[in-house]
Amino acid sequence: MTSPGEAAAAKDTVSGDLPIRRPSMASSNFDIVSTYHKFLESDPNLTKPVAAIQSLIELLNAVPSKTVYETLDRIKAHSDRLKASVENPVPLSAGTDLFLQYLVSSLKEQEDSFDAVRQHLLRNGRLFAQRAVDARNGVAKQGWRFVREDKCVLTHGASRCVTALLERAARNLNGKFRVVYVRDETRVAESDRVVRELRQMGIPVAEIPVAAVAHVMGLLRQVHMVMVGAEAVTNNGGIISRIGTFQIAQLASKVKMPFYVAAETHKFTKKLPMDQRDLGLRKHGYWTQHVLDFSTDSASKQLENAVDYTPHTLITNLITENGIHLPTYVCEQLLDIYGNLHES
Repeated sequence: MTSPGEAAAAKDTVSGDLPIRRPSMASSNFDIVSTYHKFLESDPNLTKPVAAIQSLIELLNAVPSKTVYETLDRIKAHSDRLKASVENPVPLSAGTDLFLQYLVSSLKEQEDSFDAVRQHLLRNGRLFAQRAVDARNGVAKQGWRFVREDKCVLTHGASRCVTALLERAARNLNGKFRVVYVRDETRVAESDRVVRELRQMGIPVAEIPVAAVAHVMGLLRQVHMVMVGAEAVTNNGGIISRIGTFQIAQLASKVKMPFYVAAETHKFTKKLPMDQRDLGLRKHGYWTQHVLDFSTDSASKQLENAVDYTPHTLITNLITENGIHLPTYVCEQLLDIYGNLHES
């Protein structure tokens, strides 16, 4: 997967004057949603943005297009269909937007025929997934030094970036640091797996419930930093991540504790939420997250895969494969890629 730095060469954007055409009927036989889920199930290391990109490449292979306009229309239509199929489309938007920009730039820069560009994408499609894995390793290489001997890191969720970073730190420090893991009792199997993996690395882990976070941070002063991952990094440097991240960030800010986010640059997205309310709205193709289920006669429904928004003001640094950056780095990179951040 090309990083925003590498994709900066793709800063020319598609003209708003391009004619709109209907996708051909042949594309209706291609199931972008099932293709996306098959990619995720077949490779546990694949992130959602990259799985979305792989699915779009598969679309190009399954439903050949004859013209540039037909290809762009088809990519947009299937991207919208894929995003509409999930509760949280933001991570997928990061991938589909980046792929569309990559495709547009390739078509503009390529002197060969359109079919040559398509064949190039098909031949090199697997490179997107490999580069995503390389990006995760790059994050670990850049960020492990934040972890020091005899220090303690608090984390939650199941970020593969964070796990890779802690694994690298464990190798370099011989496990001479500690981790406080905040369990998610709605995801018992996941919490058990993450804790087991960390302990197998030789890292001492203390498991705590969500209700104990403030106590551990403030009263006991046993934690020195927070390290979390992200499903998406918004263009103002905030993050959309596992629900609970926002309150952990607030608590960390209250006790002046560093709050680090480990995320690959392909998760950067043009989305610009201002607060938690901007994560709602399923109308007109947007997503609604109903956290509050009021009832007098039955248990409230508990959301699966719920997320929240943590603003950039609560984030100390972003740890990416391109280095350690302030949250403002995201907007700079997206401007390099897209030229402007207007949402169509």
